[in-house]
Amino acid sequence: MSNIINREIKEIIAYGTSSNPKISLSEDQAFNVLLLQYYCFKESDISKVWYEILSMITDGKDDGGIDAIYFDEEDSKIIILQNKYSDVIKVQDIVNEINKIITTMNDFKAAHTGSYNKKTKKLLQESLDRLTDENEGNVEILFSSLANIDIHKAKSKLTGIEDKVAYITLMNKGNVEEMIEKLQLQHEVVAEDSLKIDNTKNILKYCSDQHKGIFVNVSSESISRLYNRYNQKGLFNLNIRRYIRNKNVDDGIKNTLDNNRDEFWFLNNGLTIACTDFVEDGNKIKLYNFSIVNGGQTTNLIGEYKGKNREEFFIPCKIVSSVDEVSTQDTMNFFNTIAEATNSQKPIQPKDLKSNSPEMRSLQTLLLKHKVFLEIKRGEKPAKDTNTKIKNDELAQLIFSFVNQKPGTSRSNKNSLFNDNKFYKQIFFKRYASEIEKTNFLLDLIELNDRYSVLQKKFKVEQINEFTIEQANVFNNGKFVLFALFGLTYRIINGDVDINTLKMDTSLIEDDDFVYGSFISNYKGDDIEQKLKDLIKFFVDILEEEYSSQYDKNKVTSVSNFFKTDKKYIMDIIKVTVNKLSRTGNYNELIEYGEIFKRT
Repeated sequence: MSNIINREIKEIIAYGTSSNPKISLSEDQAFNVLLLQYYCFKESDISKVWYEILSMITDGKDDGGIDAIYFDEEDSKIIILQNKYSDVIKVQDIVNEINKIITTMNDFKAAHTGSYNKKTKKLLQESLDRLTDENEGNVEILFSSLANIDIHKAKSKLTGIEDKVAYITLMNKGNVEEMIEKLQLQHEVVAEDSLKIDNTKNILKYCSDQHKGIFVNVSSESISRLYNRYNQKGLFNLNIRRYIRNKNVDDGIKNTLDNNRDEFWFLNNGLTIACTDFVEDGNKIKLYNFSIVNGGQTTNLIGEYKGKNREEFFIPCKIVSSVDEVSTQDTMNFFNTIAEATNSQKPIQPKDLKSNSPEMRSLQTLLLKHKVFLEIKRGEKPAKDTNTKIKNDELAQLIFSFVNQKPGTSRSNKNSLFNDNKFYKQIFFKRYASEIEKTNFLLDLIELNDRYSVLQKKFKVEQINEFTIEQANVFNNGKFVLFALFGLTYRIINGDVDINTLKMDTSLIEDDDFVYGSFISNYKGDDIEQKLKDLIKFFVDILEEEYSSQYDKNKVTSVSNFFKTDKKYIMDIIKVTVNKLSRTGNYNELIEYGEIFKRT
């Protein structure tokens, strides 16, 4: 076995035992953990994702050929894993295993799920229900093993099967090793290298007072060489997004690489490279401190191409830099404008197009002053001397749930928080930096999220004692509904809403003028964790009771389905919660636990 994989397997087994002496993972089970850790979570530190990973493993009797299920929040995609800790896997074994998974999915679509184990039924149904109409069928099957299988040959045997899901990804021992090594490397940009062009004089130049650029045709061999050397060492670090696969686009590029290379120039948008400087040198362009701003998909597919056509071809490429040395902020403003314009028709995420917008950078700067790192670009390294980190899309979900009372949209349609202009403005155009009450509120909301995350990890370890199985299911899927209910508690505790009025019309909670201010930082007691814990259990009990009632009446198919829409939250969840609070005992409980939400 590879020393790299062996080392990781041993570390996973050891960590499992240290976290809980009752956990004794086999090497097969540790391999499942490894693939979730590196492929799905893209995390080199197992401690950061340990409990999440354990909740995603389905491997066992009647698992339908599924070892684990991961829901990719960023891409709204289900990843189904089948991992074989063996080096004697044959191509037909792969075909058989993938067909088994396809059969399982077809059974779930037809509601024929009685023969599957509870964990598979729960996780797969929950994941399928989380896909929105626009993402229906967005499923990737990952098959990995330690065998030195020929991936290209294996793929050829899957013709006809591939069309039944969005993606099928195969990984052999070498792929797994490379994945681990790449993730453990962190670099900035490529310091210096060069590109071969088609003709010394074939350069289109353009210059303004602040920027200069050239348009050239670069050799596919140069692109492949750069990819091999730097694909995890800065080649894509100025890109506003990582490479996100899209089957239709990928297949089109691969077909051109196989059969129509002389037409590639006409059929592809090409690359855009940002750098601090470039120099023309005969049939080469020397680049300094550079990275690809746009064209990651093309570069990846050229670099990973395994077909037989080796003919050199040329790709249109725009290279831009500043005329003079300028601030990083000004440079990124310009690059972001280029990236947004050239990526507008690519399958990128809406939040990527906002990654360098003024309001994002301003908010990042504001929070950094308070030692909070706001990640506004995927893969961005946390700044030094920070106490906590949060992604901009997670922050948007928290705000839209707590303040705007839209947990369904926050959970099921996260992209709309960035591509719906109305939603985006409601969340981010709030003058957080200029109004101290809003700054303090934001900091306390982030602290609340940190405290919730700590409790979430504890609950996952101790949930046998804390929750029934049904309550644990509600809690594990209900974060944004709980944050919306925290927002309701905030309003009630501070007298911003009246329970009797809400009882008459629950939709009024959507129209109230939210009053910003610090809350959790005002509380001087030493029992914040206990009060938050009690409040969570208070709401989980209400949610589980209502979910079970609706499930028994065939109104919902799963907890994800129950939490999917804002309408169900407003019309059902708020309604039953307000009715519960009409009872003096329940109201007094809320007031006691909700002290941590009191404004000054």
